[in-house]
Amino acid sequence: MERSTASTSAALAGHFEIMNLAALLIPPTLDASQALRLRRFGLAALSYALGAALVALAWAFGVLPASAALQVAAAYLAINLGLYAVIRSGFNLRFRDPSLTRFQILTAITILMYIVYNMDHSRNLALFGCFVIFLFGVFRLDAREFALITLYTLAAYALVINLLMQLRPQAIRDVPGEWLSWLVLAGLLPGFAIIGGHISTIRRRLRESMESLRLFADNVPAMTAFFDEHLRCRFANMGFAAFFGFPVETILGKHVRELVEEEAYREVEGHFLEVLQGHPVTYQRTRKLANGESRHIEVKLVPHIGDQGRILGCFAVTTDITEHKLTQERIQTVAHHDSLTGLPNRLLFNDRLSQAISLAKRDSRQFALLYLDLDRFKPVNDTLGHAAGDDLLQAVAARIRRQVRESDTLARVGGDEFTVILPDIARREEVETVARKIIAAVAAPFLLGRQKQSVEIGISIGIALYPTDALDADALIKAADAAMYSAKQVGNSFR
Repeated sequence: MERSTASTSAALAGHFEIMNLAALLIPPTLDASQALRLRRFGLAALSYALGAALVALAWAFGVLPASAALQVAAAYLAINLGLYAVIRSGFNLRFRDPSLTRFQILTAITILMYIVYNMDHSRNLALFGCFVIFLFGVFRLDAREFALITLYTLAAYALVINLLMQLRPQAIRDVPGEWLSWLVLAGLLPGFAIIGGHISTIRRRLRESMESLRLFADNVPAMTAFFDEHLRCRFANMGFAAFFGFPVETILGKHVRELVEEEAYREVEGHFLEVLQGHPVTYQRTRKLANGESRHIEVKLVPHIGDQGRILGCFAVTTDITEHKLTQERIQTVAHHDSLTGLPNRLLFNDRLSQAISLAKRDSRQFALLYLDLDRFKPVNDTLGHAAGDDLLQAVAARIRRQVRESDTLARVGGDEFTVILPDIARREEVETVARKIIAAVAAPFLLGRQKQSVEIGISIGIALYPTDALDADALIKAADAAMYSAKQVGNSFR
């Protein structure tokens, strides 16, 4: 057990050391493009390390002199340190090709030809390194650049053969064979270059298409994303990434759960499972942003169906509908509320009354409807003007509102007419108590206008109980209205 714990600790320590080394070589603060170039350079450096191992093997078998092997190893080290410094410092950005692909390939070819020149035999094996080196340009170089590098390689090998013939004739035993190798290389490299250039062209066009798609996606008003069958994000436009608080570069690969957080994911998981079964889904929800602001969003999920009907993932189109929701709410408020007092209008009152009847019928309970009409309101309106009358109506509404419960509905249904729905009433006496409080509140003098002129009015209230006095809305309103007119004969009273 102790050994297992020790080995685990050692493995973790090694892992952290590698992570620290990686962070040192490629700092997290480095520009994303430069960090990507350094990672690609790391792959090239590994190839150089493999090349150094092969050079050492050639020396061990007596194919390459020790001095040449050491010179090549030193060149490998110097080139890699130099390239790392150039990319890390940003000096590479001054060149048309910041990745320095052409320079690296030409340098590698030059070193390879130096190795070939110093080999005593088996040079054909070393020449296969040309194809390995060319592979690094497949996704970066176009056909013209490949052609130039091919010509450089052939010219360099021809120079090596001539130098061998002049300076090291003992190392070139079969001159025709060497030139045959050159012809083979001359026949294969152009074909390789053509294929590589074609692949590079396809990749460039694909990248341009992706850039066009990215440009389009980043400029549409909707937030768009694509999730694979495991619900991991494979594409997201800038709007989507910003809304969920991630840079575009880091959002890729993240699971939906990581984007919307656990609680929200439990709410929307069913929608994603449904779309992965091939069914389009649309849903709305509210998301709270990091700054505390709540936004209403509408999400449309569309399945991505591949060959043979297989579900490959889903497209998500998210629209911020907050303004639309607020506009709807404002329209609803205007449509269902009195503009002067802010109370529910007749339309909303009728809806609330229908609801009260349905609930009372379901629960076998009763409720009361009060119909209110102001006494002596017209003289105030005629004498002091409509502005004073409006002020009076607002003040009356405020006083009545203070006499009823939050669960009660107070509405203005006419010029000086109001209604009150009192749900869940046990006895008529409870309603009469509320009516007395309203009459007392309205009977107190009102101070209107800038001059605070004192005005006294009254209010007459008609009471109707459901289901005692009526069983439907129209009949209940008529009963309360009739009771109100009866109370108005006396004035400032209820019936």
